[in-house]
Formats: sequence, C-alpha cells, structure tokens
Amino acid sequence: MEEVRDLIVIGGACAAQSAAIYAVRSGMDVLVIADEYGGQINNTDVVENYLGIKSVTGPELAERYLEHMREYDVSEEVGQKAVDVRKNNELFEVELEDGTIFKSYSVILATGGSRRKLNAEGEEEFTNKGVAYCAVCDGPLYQGEEVAVIGGGYAGTEAAVYLSDIAEKVYVLSRSGNLSGEEITINEVLDAENVEILREATLDHFYGENLLEGLKYKQSGEVKDLKVTGAFVEIGTVPNSDITELVETNDSGYIEVDDERETSTEGLYAAGDVTDKGAQQLVVSAGQGCQAALNASEYVKQQKSNN
Repeated sequence: MEEVRDLIVIGGACAAQSAAIYAVRSGMDVLVIADEYGGQINNTDVVENYLGIKSVTGPELAERYLEHMREYDVSEEVGQKAVDVRKNNELFEVELEDGTIFKSYSVILATGGSRRKLNAEGEEEFTNKGVAYCAVCDGPLYQGEEVAVIGGGYAGTEAAVYLSDIAEKVYVLSRSGNLSGEEITINEVLDAENVEILREATLDHFYGENLLEGLKYKQSGEVKDLKVTGAFVEIGTVPNSDITELVETNDSGYIEVDDERETSTEGLYAAGDVTDKGAQQLVVSAGQGCQAALNASEYVKQQKSNN
C-alpha cells in the first residue's frame, strides 16, 4: 500500500521548521521537503531582535532551528525542489524535480522568497562580477573599496550598516528619498561617517569592461555617474509562490491566506514570507508556522476520522 503522510511541509527555513515541530508534537507523521536549509537568514549578518536571544549570527540561528527540528521524529527529503502541488480527491500530491511523488492529507507551503532583481541594463552581465544580492555573502570581497547599495528599505539599511565596517565608502541609493526599516538601524546608517545617502536616486544602468566599474543613476532630472567596484541590490524579495495552481495570490504574488493560515484550497496552508499577511520577520514566520501546523493537524485528524 502506498504511503500517505499526515502532513508535508515544503520549505527549509524558520516557518517550515516551526511548523514541523508543532505538527509532530500534535501527533502528525511529518515529511519536510527542502532544496536547502536556512533561507534568507543565511544572508543575515547579526540577528538582535529575536526574543530570548540578544545577539546571534544568521547562519548560527538557522543551524539552531535545524538542530531543534531534528530533535523530533521528522522525515526529511533534502536537495530537491518541490515543483508541483496538486490535489487528487482528498489527498495532496507533491512532485519533486526528479518526478518522485509524495502523498499527504495536508500540505503547508513555507517556501519563502527570493532576492528581487532590478532588471536594469548591465545587471545580468555583471552579476557575480560586481553586482551582488547578499552583502553578508559578498561584502568581504570589497574590503577598502567603494560600493553602492541599491535600496533604502529594511534590507538596504541593514546592508549599508554591515558594509560600512568593510568598505572605504558606501553609497545608498534611495528611490523614495527616505530610509525605512528599524529605527536603530536607520540611525546607525545616518551616524556612519563613510555612508552617503543619495536621495531620490534611481538606478539607470551598470557599466564596466569585464568587471563592474560603476553605475549611472538619475537624480533631480540628471543622469549622474558613480564609480564603484561593487553594487548590492537590496530591494527585498519576491515570494516563491509559483509552486502550485491551487492557491490564490495578490498582485505582488504573495499567497492569500485566511486567519487560520489556510489558502483557497481546503487542507492547503501557507506560512512565512510567501504569504500576504504579517511583517517579514523571523518571529512572525515562526508564529505563522506554529499556527499553520496546529490548524493543519486538526484538519488531518478530521479527515482521517471521516474515512
């Protein structure tokens, strides 16, 4: 007889691991499917706003999440992406890249997001040749050099603070003219002597020969030149929501869920940065993973009692 899991959790970061823990504790047989573990937190230098932990590096916290999940009897399928989720009668089918199919009574989508790109001229050409999307990953390559951060929001201000300790000079291009994010981080940016804010500045294009040599930006109706060897695109994320046709998404691609974290398909739940509710913060994702798991567990128990 083909094995049917109680619950499949798709994702490898905070929301997914929280969901797995709570589901197992609720008596569920849980399978976690992830192409890799950690998610966006692996790109975070220091986490200082997670309750109960004063300061920890992003990768270290990600490792703690994984270790905690593995304290429980959770099955894992790691190294491949789930490419489709469909529903056949009362059961869900989750297909992997190699065609393997797993079945379950319920599914939680905790697939997070991917770094948003500008789609600007020269961006693709100079990706990994000066244009980067992770200050923590690639910032150390630009020790003592001049770099730019594209974006003045939450991700951009955090990147600017991190890079200010590495680079000779950091330019922050803020399209709106303002900085947003946590007040404490904004103040660090403003107080850093080697950080300059270019307000109401919009990127035009990147240029160089084999490697990035600079960028052009528009400000006050003029096209201006900025010579930098590194440019970090920090304009947030796009949700990884294209895994299934069973969900409804908003105009930005985020999966719509109700107050129970259930999508438009009964038995299919979503949590974390892929959804349309809640701030994109670790503590929020962890809570949403818990909520989705508890509700999914009740759904599964009801389904099994009806059979």
